[in-house]
Amino acid sequence: MTRIGTKQVAGSMPEVVVRKRRHHVALVLSLVWLALVLAGAVLVPWLGFLEDPQRPLAGCPEEGPSWSHWFGTDQLGRDMFARSVWGSRLSLSIAGPAVGIGIVVGSVLGIAAGYFGKWIDLAVSSLVNVALALPALLFALFIVTMLGQSYMKVTIAVTILTIPPIARIARAQALRFAAQEFVTVAGIMGARWPRVLFREILPNVVPALVSIAFLAMGIVIIAEGSLSFIGVSVGSPSITWGNILAAGRGRLEESPHIALTTGAVMFCTLLALNFVGDELLKRLDVREARI
Repeated sequence: MTRIGTKQVAGSMPEVVVRKRRHHVALVLSLVWLALVLAGAVLVPWLGFLEDPQRPLAGCPEEGPSWSHWFGTDQLGRDMFARSVWGSRLSLSIAGPAVGIGIVVGSVLGIAAGYFGKWIDLAVSSLVNVALALPALLFALFIVTMLGQSYMKVTIAVTILTIPPIARIARAQALRFAAQEFVTVAGIMGARWPRVLFREILPNVVPALVSIAFLAMGIVIIAEGSLSFIGVSVGSPSITWGNILAAGRGRLEESPHIALTTGAVMFCTLLALNFVGDELLKRLDVREARI
């Protein structure tokens, strides 16, 4: 019996090693892709080899992918690769601040609710539950309709969407660590609540928030793309991945590359963000059951 058990364990070890290697390779590829997308978004004004994304007739209208135009051209002959790179700049400049502000506001609300409890927890939890019960896209559509279409107002709309889920996660993590012995000991030794929050609880909550930030980035990019698809996001001549897809949806039969090339870039970015976020959640032991 012992030998059989040993053989079973030994036989399973190569599978575990192969699985770990695959995850490692996927993680490295995801990080490399995100680094390339971020570098392109930041450095695009200085990338001299790119065509002007707004210049018509840079190539033949609706030309397919080629060596001269890697992603082909759109209805006006504009280079789709240049437009995709420039689109990443605005899409990420919306997602970055939205997630950053959402983490700051959401973590403050969630940690306060988890640590102090009582009426603060009741108020924050009630607001979060009401916000999460609303359809996210309709809520964002209502905000943009009320505020108007501009970069700042779209960023405000998607920022509001990020706060409730982040607040819930921060609250769950604060509850988890507030019950730990080191927090109890700090209180017994006379540490006041600001010290307990910022020196004991917050450093333990930050890793979870960092991992959630990658997932939130993907959600915000999808939200902006959805708003663009229905025509209520940042207007022309600004370029985002969402409005590129919206412009190409009517040409899927004649020129599918207009939407599919940028859609593939957007898909790979979302996949990389989700994979990195999931890996961080696993490695940092962020337990969804507690959330």
